[in-house]
Amino acid sequence: MERLAVAFNDDLHRKPHLNEIERLGEAEVLDTATEIAELLGAELVPVRDDLPATLRALQRYDVVINLCEGVLGNPRFEMNFALALEMAGIAFTGCDPLATALCIDKLRAKSLLAAAGVPVPRANVLPAIVKPSREDAGIGIDATSIVTTNAERDSKVREIEATYRQPALVEQFIDGREFNQAMLLGKPLPPGEVVFADDLAPHERVVGWKAKWAAGSREDLATVNRTPADVDDATRERIAAICSAAERTLGIGGYCRFDLRQSRDGELFLVDVNPNPDIGRGTGYRKALDAAGIAFSDFLGTLIMAARLRRPS
Repeated sequence: MERLAVAFNDDLHRKPHLNEIERLGEAEVLDTATEIAELLGAELVPVRDDLPATLRALQRYDVVINLCEGVLGNPRFEMNFALALEMAGIAFTGCDPLATALCIDKLRAKSLLAAAGVPVPRANVLPAIVKPSREDAGIGIDATSIVTTNAERDSKVREIEATYRQPALVEQFIDGREFNQAMLLGKPLPPGEVVFADDLAPHERVVGWKAKWAAGSREDLATVNRTPADVDDATRERIAAICSAAERTLGIGGYCRFDLRQSRDGELFLVDVNPNPDIGRGTGYRKALDAAGIAFSDFLGTLIMAARLRRPS
């Protein structure tokens, strides 16, 4: 019988800088890990402070479902943990360490994508959105992230750097529709759209920490996911083409999700790359699986098979 483990980062105690709502997003990973463990008959393995002991424990398993979004309180260490698994000869799901490293550093990823001809927002153009360069799940993003003057931009950059202890990403804010494209082993799933309420001002049309985690808040109720998105064939094909090009450029495998914005004149821009995205209940990725008619258990089986095939020698 195959031995499976679900590894997840249990390091919230190392993140005192997060507010109460942002901490909900961090804690949600345990719910996802528990669901997967119960579905697969796998063992839960929390990754806390003793990483050598955790790696030794994980060597007992045939495949590890890797849900670690960083370790030791540092999101950048997501790539280090994946590399440690690889070096220890442990088969694991998700992106390989190099692709993860490229994607975690959003500043570097955007530079590579731009050089490859993938349409991304321009840097340091007003109005701009200012956000942490190494975070996901909407952390550090809200209506105040949209700035229209140099003074506002500089103030927000200082706030991000002081609060989240990382460089800020400053890029052109695209006012328009927001789409997301989930990918599975290089194949696009049905795209989704975040539908913004009509009464939101342009600077409020962002999917930040309140929209993602503050259930019942104005931001939550005003941002509704629609999957599949109501788009024409040309737009659907363009979204898939942009995301496939980004996936090739960054060397992403396994499963991932891209966020895009469409300007008022119809131009599409890739605004975020999410390797190993959240796959918990109600997430955009799960909605895409549902729209494609793929059962969650079958999705997990696909990831496990891919992990076996790339097992380190």
